[in-house]
Order: sequence, then structure tokens, then C-alpha cells
Amino acid sequence: MKVFNSKLTKRDFLLTSALLPGAINTSLAQSDYPNKPIRLVFPFGPGAEVTTRAVLKSMSDKLGQPFIIDFKPGASTNIGAALVAQAPPDGYTLFFSTIGSNVLNKLLHKNLTYDPDSLVPIGLIGQVSSYLIVRNDSPFKSVEDLVKAAKAAPTGLSYGTHAIGGPNHLVGELFRNKAGIKELVHVAYKGLNESSTDLIGGRIDFMWDAGAIRLVEQGRLRALAVAYPERWPTLPNLPTMAELGYPEVTLTAFGGIHAPAKTPAHIVDKLSSALMSALTEPEVKKVVLQGNMVSKPMTKQETAEFIKGLTVKWAPIVKSLNISLD
Repeated sequence: MKVFNSKLTKRDFLLTSALLPGAINTSLAQSDYPNKPIRLVFPFGPGAEVTTRAVLKSMSDKLGQPFIIDFKPGASTNIGAALVAQAPPDGYTLFFSTIGSNVLNKLLHKNLTYDPDSLVPIGLIGQVSSYLIVRNDSPFKSVEDLVKAAKAAPTGLSYGTHAIGGPNHLVGELFRNKAGIKELVHVAYKGLNESSTDLIGGRIDFMWDAGAIRLVEQGRLRALAVAYPERWPTLPNLPTMAELGYPEVTLTAFGGIHAPAKTPAHIVDKLSSALMSALTEPEVKKVVLQGNMVSKPMTKQETAEFIKGLTVKWAPIVKSLNISLD
């Protein structure tokens, strides 16, 4: 009589599972990811993704698959975010997340087409802030000069940003509030060139911006302060708003990577590990800083807590300012 051994070895189980119709081999599935290109949905137009490309290149080297950037600009990042939120949670469609898409939009819109809190954090590429900037021949040599002039102006000074309800607008209104300025005229532009051109031409008095720091470094504009909690690495002589007596006027925006809800933990962990490893490379860190971002690698849990903290900070501010985009 033949006796059959009922105990299957791991190798036998994997081979048997692979042959069974419709069988799902979990072990192979986990080790198999990724086995095709990964799409990163970028909620802005081409030109702003240079830093992200460098990070993705390093991640690609580690994961063995290329990343493809899919530009989906519009609606304050809502179009791209909604697309990713509805994508299959298989790790092959990711989202370039920002403070707008994952924090501010849910505070400014009553009816979003996606749930920002459902997106799963992979990690942060870098942190961004905003600068209070004037033209070179401006009479305002300090933040205090500007505050005094704004309080004395009958109709208020004017300042530019890139969007109503954007992070620069919100930090501008927060500054107005904490400085005790009754009125400022906010001018929303579609792009950096328009706002900086108007500032250089004297059509607005100052601006809150991050990207315009390039014009400051070129000597075409002058920064009075940065709204980051600490001094900016490339501008160590520029004071923070906190140092100038406005500790609450801070803006820590970010660029990160998120995945759709229910993306398997092993996939998130693999992506997170690749991202954190990429951000430790000297060349990648250099490119991130050149892109006006500070690289501060975070685990997925730390990223989730960081974004939660930003929501706690900005929710009452948005409510008090009575700003809504609906």
C-alpha cells in the first residue's frame, strides 16, 4: 500500500498554487512588485517636475522599473488627486501630493471629488516654504517697514500670489492678521512670471512666493523674510518671520508621494523604503535643494502625522479667514 505524505513543503505549495486555475500566489505577488512601469500623476504642468524626476530616477534604480510622469494639471490639484483616488490600489498609479491636495483643498472646498484622507502616504520628497519679497528699489527695507506702511495706507498695500486659497495666499492673510493690518489687497496671478513682472514693475507692493526666490538669488528681487520655522539653508542670512516677532506666521508646504486607498502594505513599504533611500544620496539631496526644497526623509507613519499636524494648524485659520472656493 502506498502511503502519501500529507505535509507539503513550501516549494511544493508554491508549485501547486501556481498550477491551480485562479489560484493567487501571495508570496510570489509580494516579491514580484514592481514588474512594470509605475505612473506618477503630477497635478501641475511640465516644468515643475525637475526635482521629482531626480528622485524617481534613484527610486527606479532601486526598484528595477521606470517611473512615468503623467501631467494632470487643473482645479487646484483636484483633477490629478481624484484620478489617483479612483485608480486600482496596485502600486502602479501614484500621486505627487502637496499641501494643497492633501490639506488645504478639504478645508477650502465643501464638495471634493476625492477624499484626501483616504490617500496612503509613501513619504515626502521635500519641504517648501514661502518668502516675503519686494522689488529691489522698494522703500521697505524690513518687514517692520512694510507693516508700518500697510497700517498707514488708506486702501492697504497690494500683494501677489499664484492662487486664491493657495498656501501663499493663506500665509499672506495670516501675516495680515497677526501683524494687525486691517486691509491688504490680494492679487491672484496664474503664474510666477506675471506676479514677479508686476512686482518688478511696481504694480504691486510685495508678494508671498516660493519659486520667486530664484529671482532673489539672481539679484532681481529682494526677500525680507522666510516663513519657514528655521532659516533656509541656501539663504542663511535671511531671517524667519518668527525671529522678527511673528512666530505663528509659518508655512511648511511639501511635495510628496501618495497611493490610492487600500494599496497593500508590502507595496507601500517597498516604495517608502526606496524613497527614503533615494533621499539619503548626496546628489539627490543636492538636486532637491536646488529645486528650493529641503529634504527631510520621513517614514509613512511620520508622513501621516506630519500632514495631520498641518491640518490641525490650518483648519482654524481657514475658518477664521472665511475663505471658501465653492
